Amino acid sequence: MRSVFEASSGLDAHMILNLLQQQRITGRIEGEYLQGGIGELQAMGFVRVLVSEEDYAVAKKIISEWEAIQPAADSSKPEARPSRGLLIFVMGGIVGAWLMYWILKGHT
Repeated sequence: MRSVFEASSGLDAHMILNLLQQQRITGRIEGEYLQGGIGELQAMGFVRVLVSEEDYAVAKKIISEWEAIQPAADSSKPEARPSRGLLIFVMGGIVGAWLMYWILKGHT
């Protein structure tokens, strides 16, 4: 067995293994239960997806193609716009104060 993918979590490893199994490549996950064994520190690099030596090249190609179509982490963020909530609140206060002044001045 040869390591074809190092996952950041057991969930990622299962996702990759499922992707490979859809292409009829069998494999296994190694180290998924070691994640919590370190305690306060996060375990990195312990979870790996293993495939047989014969399937390694095809599995690597499938994973590379899958990684190529994943969106970039920073490109999906929308551009931040300033909030108009404070402006609307202040304008409402001014209009409300003017209306109250107009109503009270007219009745006295």
